[in-house]
Amino acid sequence: MTLNSVFLGRLIAIGGNEDKANELIVLKRVVHEIGKTKFRVGVITTASEDPEQRGKDYQKVFTTLGASKIDIFNIKERGQANNRKSAKAIADLDLIFFTGGDQLRLTTIMGGTRMFDAIQEHLVNGALIAGTSAGAAVFSDTMIYEGKSEDGLFKGSVLSTSGFGFVDKIIFDTHFMARGRIGRLIQIVASNPTCIGVGIGEDCGVILKGDGVAEVVGTGQVIIVDGCGIGISNIMDIKPGEPIAVENVRIHSLVDGYGYDFRKRGFLTPSSLSMKGNP
Repeated sequence: MTLNSVFLGRLIAIGGNEDKANELIVLKRVVHEIGKTKFRVGVITTASEDPEQRGKDYQKVFTTLGASKIDIFNIKERGQANNRKSAKAIADLDLIFFTGGDQLRLTTIMGGTRMFDAIQEHLVNGALIAGTSAGAAVFSDTMIYEGKSEDGLFKGSVLSTSGFGFVDKIIFDTHFMARGRIGRLIQIVASNPTCIGVGIGEDCGVILKGDGVAEVVGTGQVIIVDGCGIGISNIMDIKPGEPIAVENVRIHSLVDGYGYDFRKRGFLTPSSLSMKGNP
């Protein structure tokens, strides 16, 4: 069975808590994927409760990694996101980076604004977008924004809304292993079996290049939850708060160098990824 996933462009979704001081494996790969030795970065800190500090953190990292210019966008309200000057500045960036925090803050402040439209257009035109934690969760068209890990397989415990829609029929969850979020991703896939769930561990990233193939980078794990083979499920018949029964959920675990073909719903080894032209 194939999945007609759509990636609007080049994306890197990071699971959060990526190394910013030592090996910098994930962030070095982000810079590598820009494809330029001289590059400009825009850091959007909207999701963070402490945007100024997050901006300083990533300014230091990207300076270390060789950025020629770094713009920090501490967008705290929709009026700022509708600023024409800020929206125009997006077109000059080679990398747009969304920091972590609260994904609902990102969507409510930036969704439908001039800056968002400029970001989406720039993505389609070839810019690289990366996001960590909440900044990655917003990539999905269906976005998880709340749900306790321990209640993940009880109906109604996982809340979702529309994300930025940079990918279609793929749902990202972050801090996945550290916070035990497998139950909530199974629930969201059981409710939306046409979608594939992607749970990204900390210090780990998923690289999407528009060909339907993803590559994993970093020290953590990525868990793929595929519901296309679901047979029996009680989720339609039970009341909110009751436990979910679901049959035949398919799960893959990926680590650095492995990949996944979303269109063919297939696990990829490092050698098979190389054959598809990935490093």
